[in-house]
Amino acid sequence: GLINVIANFIAMIMVTKVGANELAAAALAVPTLVTFMTVFTASLNAVGILISHNKEQNTKDYITNLVKNGFWLAFLLAIPASLILWNLDKFLLLCGQNYQLVKLTQSYFHFAALNIFPVMMIVMISQFITAIGHPRFTLITSFISLPLIILLSYALILGKFGCPKMALAGVTCSLLIVQSCMLVGIIFYLIFNKEIKKYKIFNSPFLPNWSACKTILTLGLPIGIQLGLELAGMTVISYFMGFFGVIALASSHIVTQYSLIVVMLSLGLSQALSVLISEANSQQNGKLLKQYIFSAFIIYLVIFSIVVTLFITQPKFLVALYINENTAHSIEIINLAIGLFFITAISQFLDGTRNFISGILRGFHDTKMPMKIGIFGFWGISIPASYITAFVFHGGPIGLRGAFISGFVVAIILLALRVRKLQKIFP
Repeated sequence: GLINVIANFIAMIMVTKVGANELAAAALAVPTLVTFMTVFTASLNAVGILISHNKEQNTKDYITNLVKNGFWLAFLLAIPASLILWNLDKFLLLCGQNYQLVKLTQSYFHFAALNIFPVMMIVMISQFITAIGHPRFTLITSFISLPLIILLSYALILGKFGCPKMALAGVTCSLLIVQSCMLVGIIFYLIFNKEIKKYKIFNSPFLPNWSACKTILTLGLPIGIQLGLELAGMTVISYFMGFFGVIALASSHIVTQYSLIVVMLSLGLSQALSVLISEANSQQNGKLLKQYIFSAFIIYLVIFSIVVTLFITQPKFLVALYINENTAHSIEIINLAIGLFFITAISQFLDGTRNFISGILRGFHDTKMPMKIGIFGFWGISIPASYITAFVFHGGPIGLRGAFISGFVVAIILLALRVRKLQKIFP
């Protein structure tokens, strides 16, 4: 996940070379796209959790059935997802965003709509291979994709090597080309790999088993909805930021790109914790459960100590990677971004803690309560508090982002209380 976000991070640096308007348009387009894609892709996380639960007792036929129907579900979910992504520019206009900026996002969303099909299939395969104990495979494929995406993004965004200058649209066009090719290569790998062959995922019957699909959706959809609505909350803040103008949008987008890197680390650890807890819980191994939770907590502390330190002490260096001081409006963008980095350092630490606790609950197949708490924290507290602080009390962009933290605090408290009820963790 981190490697994939780094590809987007570098691509966005290239977009800044096109102009401030393209960067501001990206501030609207990127969080909107990530939000809607997450609802669908995160729903497939259930496949990994279900395979890892009772892994020792699960038969190959059980895993094969889950994987086959996971493919069906990935394809079926990709159809409405594609239709939604294709029309996201119209959605931005309905949200009152600047027409000229929205116009720059149209092709970006169109390529993303086509790309959702290979993305869903790759996510499904990653869940399967990770759950049977080979997470390095996904890491290797990401490493292979990274230089290809960067090179193609450079060519298409800036119009190099005789390619058309596609600006923002070049980001998703390059992803579509590379990930489609990667999917074909991964499928060939699955067909010919001896260890994967034993699961017979490409053998008949090929028709979907709706009961298995329902099992995956019942566990996975709350995860997708939770993560999607949480990201939607952050996206709404980007829309609010749009009312403060291009400078505010550009500054916010720079900070958001760094935040996405941290979020991917947090979500990756949370997913790993869920899978491991699910496996340990099936064995009724309380000691192992405690070890996993404690170990994950230490990793979180190390990561977020580094993140908070960087965001607070080195904001000028981080901004300098994105924007040159000699460009138009650069001083205003840099100064605002520095303030936003300080607030983001606090919010990322709190959000990481929230993801950590949610990962514990998902490991116990408790996905609905984290979903409800997440929705309440973001939509019941963070967004109203941000709106009131920014627009009623004239707190501006800083007040907008600062007040958003309030929902994280409430969510952490409620999630911690929920975990305390799981007495099997604390025998």
